[in-house]
Amino acid sequence: MEIQIETNYTPLIVACDDLPDGVQLTRKPVMERRDISSAPLAIGILSFASGVSASLVASWIYDKIKNVNGKPEFVIKINHKEMRQIDLASLTETIEREIEISKGRPKPKNGATEA
Repeated sequence: MEIQIETNYTPLIVACDDLPDGVQLTRKPVMERRDISSAPLAIGILSFASGVSASLVASWIYDKIKNVNGKPEFVIKINHKEMRQIDLASLTETIEREIEISKGRPKPKNGATEA
């Protein structure tokens, strides 16, 4: 499984060496600027085996961003989708949904059941 993370909080991508077991991070080689007023963006790909839970990956991400979460300038995107609400539950749900999409079977939103 892979998820792409894009954030203006560069330490999440650049300065992390404590990934959970079974998780690898591939950093994109370029920090980019969208325009003069934007903060630099860091992009990385988290790869993990199917046995690694979404909650483990989400917990690791949340642990890294909890001190900057809530600041107006903080941005994080997972697979190109900007997260509006950033807490452990929403990170876990987003990662679970992205895993299901990658398997070709989207996870229903808001507890809906499949027919």
